This record gives sequence, C-alpha cells and structure tokens, in this order.
Amino acid sequence: MSTAPVKVIALLRKKEGLSREAFIAYYETRHAPLIRSLLPHIADYRRNYVDRDGAFTSAVAAIDFDSVTEMRFASRAHYDAFLAVASDPEVAARIAHDEENVFDRAATRMFVVDEVPAAPPASGTLAQLTAERAIREGLARFARVIDAKQWDALPDVFATDLTFDYGLGEHSGIAALEANMRRFLDLCGPSQHLIGSITIDVAPGSLAATSRAYVQARHQRPGDTGGPIFDTNGEYIDRWTLRPDGWRITRRDALWHTNSGDTAIIWSGAD
Repeated sequence: MSTAPVKVIALLRKKEGLSREAFIAYYETRHAPLIRSLLPHIADYRRNYVDRDGAFTSAVAAIDFDSVTEMRFASRAHYDAFLAVASDPEVAARIAHDEENVFDRAATRMFVVDEVPAAPPASGTLAQLTAERAIREGLARFARVIDAKQWDALPDVFATDLTFDYGLGEHSGIAALEANMRRFLDLCGPSQHLIGSITIDVAPGSLAATSRAYVQARHQRPGDTGGPIFDTNGEYIDRWTLRPDGWRITRRDALWHTNSGDTAIIWSGAD
C-alpha cells in the first residue's frame, strides 16, 4: 500500500437562509471541532470560504458552494482508517445531525486529488539573471514614467514604504516621492532621463539587490522647443526587494554631480 500522503477536497454549500457570517461562525466553532474530535486521522484540516466579491462567474459552471475544505492524511492507510470511522453508524449519525445545522447536504461533493508540489523558486545563476533583468526593466520603466509624468504609475517601480534622499533630505513614502518629483517636473516641459552604466549586486537568495546607475536628465521650458535647457548628471543608488508584485525600490539615494543650463526651468526658487 502506498505511503504517500492523501489529499481530499470537499465542496460544501451552506444551508439555505444561513448568512455567510453565520455559516463561517458555526463551521469554525461547532462543526470543525466536532470533526476533529470524531475523525483524528485527519492530519491537516483547512476551510477556504468563498468570497463572491470579484469572483469570476459563469452561467455554465456557477459557483454553487461556499467552502472549499481540504483534508490531508499522512498515508493511504490513514485515509482508509478515516473512511472506516466515518462510516460507523454512530459516528455517521452524529456528523449528519450536525451537518443539518450548517450545510445543504444534498450539494456536498468530496473527492481525492493528486496534489502537485509548487515549483521551487529559481535559484543560483537563473535567479540572479532573472533579478538583474527585472531591475534593469524597472529602471527603464522609471525613466518613462517620470518623463511622461505618469505619477500614478510610480508604484510600478517603488515600494509604497520606500525611503529616499534626492539631495534635499530624508523622506519616505510614495506620496512624498511624487511631491518631490512634481516640485521640479511640473514646472518644465519635455524631459528625458537617460539611465546607463548599470551595475547590479543581487544578494544571496535573490530576494534583495542593490543597483547603481548613472543618470543624465535633460529638461526644457514648456512650449519653447528651441529655447534653453537644464541638464543634471548624477547617479541613482537603489536598494531593491522582491515583493509579491515584483521587484520594487525600497531605498533610493540620488547623487547629483553636475548641473548646467537655466535652473529656472525646473526651480522657481520658492520653498
């Protein structure tokens, strides 16, 4: 007999007239403890309650259940023992009696599934190359976001809890970053940020990294394509972290080395 773990899925519909909140409360405080006490062969017992807000629905295959319940057993022998106990008339009667309080028992479906383990995260050279590519693309995305003045797209590149220093002192948060950039770029017309000479140091585990990149930024007065310009040259030192939505800058230090041209294009002189 196989010694591999066994996983069972149960699709359960709440009793008609029972609110979602009451269904969850009864399942968690009454029915689940009962199942645990009567059927000890279950190694892991999880309830996943359906949230219909934002769910993808279909007229062909409607979501007609309210809980996706998972039960794991250490082996086939443990699963068979579970079935034997669950079919005992006295145990079955106690379970059925309690289910009448919470489930539409006629709609219950239960089946064994073959669970495929999640693919391991990329490691070694592959993970490093993947991180480096994502960070280079993040820097390119940043340049296009600010030159287009797409301020609502800053979270595509920066973490919401970032800290930064653009040479005007320490600040934190996306709102402060947007205010810092608009302070200068809202005054000027077209701009172009060229980012290059990028070096990236990916930390062991490929969950964090530091990049250094030269930046040359050209700014022009609004409506004056042949007029004066203002150039800044410097370096971005960025610390990156791999977040659930991708690589994001969690710390930026902007070091400005040279400035040339008409500063009035980006600076009104007012605090």
